[in-house]
Amino acid sequence: MRKKSRFLGMASLCIMLVLATASLTAFASDLHVIGDRNGDHAVSDDELAREYQDHKNGTINSDEILQIELMHDRYPIEVTDSAGNIVTIHKPLKRIVVLNGLVTEIMQILNATDVIIGMTMDLEKEPLISPALKSLPTTGKVVEPDLEAILRLNPDAVIHYASTMWHTDEIQRKLQKVDPGLIVIRLDMFHPESHLVEVENLAKILDKEAEARDYIDFYKEVMGEIQRATGDLSEEDKPRVYFEERSDFQTGSSESYFSQDTAIAGGRNVFAESATLYPVVDQESVMMENPDVIIRTYSNSSSGGYANDDTSMMEELRESIINRHGSKNITAVKNNRVYILNANLIGGARHIIGISYLAKILHPDLLADFDPEEVHQRYLDFVGFDYDLKEHRAFVVPKI
Repeated sequence: MRKKSRFLGMASLCIMLVLATASLTAFASDLHVIGDRNGDHAVSDDELAREYQDHKNGTINSDEILQIELMHDRYPIEVTDSAGNIVTIHKPLKRIVVLNGLVTEIMQILNATDVIIGMTMDLEKEPLISPALKSLPTTGKVVEPDLEAILRLNPDAVIHYASTMWHTDEIQRKLQKVDPGLIVIRLDMFHPESHLVEVENLAKILDKEAEARDYIDFYKEVMGEIQRATGDLSEEDKPRVYFEERSDFQTGSSESYFSQDTAIAGGRNVFAESATLYPVVDQESVMMENPDVIIRTYSNSSSGGYANDDTSMMEELRESIINRHGSKNITAVKNNRVYILNANLIGGARHIIGISYLAKILHPDLLADFDPEEVHQRYLDFVGFDYDLKEHRAFVVPKI
């Protein structure tokens, strides 16, 4: 009886090991490259010649030889992502989970969303993300992705932020521990100084260089026009800007996205020297800094922006800032330079929109012929968002 029990115990253990192995195998990426005969995940000249001979002999068909030619001519692809990791891709990526929503937006521009199989639930309320993508399986939140859900989708690549504020190093380590062959690509898309390099890398990875070209030209054109108008300004000629991010008195240091965008637009952040990234200040501090321009972002999804054309709540918010105790003595208030901007204009992959509006606000004379609304519309057209800004203008109060 004891031997039988021992045998059953060993059998149960074997079954558990088999099931565990099967589970891990389900998460193993398919590393096979068609035409690769020696297991190095590439097709050499010699291997291609042998495949041509097999095609001539009728062993492989014309579709297969076309795939093998692609593997030989284009792959492997090697890029250095924004986390400094060298990423090698041996064949076309067909199943991608995107954890960085900004990349999803750029993939719409590149017409490459057909390979997305899952993304975070954070994008459900993003207006520029297409409804078709919002119906895909979700994989948790950016701050807490569901790793099991990601792996169940059996992706051949996962794209996440390069920035480590979302514990991205740890997430990458855990994913690749379960599936060592899984490609993890780290891109941010929100830094203006690295944006185009990231777009180019993404386009290269997805074989969408041609689709990227028009967007890259557009981005360079807009940034170039702003730079030509403001690039030679002395520090004294740059307006001093106080920025509030979505809540009263929350502002940003020099490392904040707003401060960086303001600098590109030809302005100076009055709280750039703050020790914390997003400090909360007070009215007395604002009065002491005496900014030339005050800008507040507004993010109520039920009023203004892409939601509707009602700007009444934005106007009320502006009046409340103007009517704060002591505001009448601030230069920005005296000169009627207090602005409310819809939060969807600022930062992210679409930062070029916000920078364009900021530049026009800060330098209306230097950029007299520059139209940020046109930049905004062109970006929406690139993304594929059906929206006419000539009919809907509820993004900036007062109008500029």
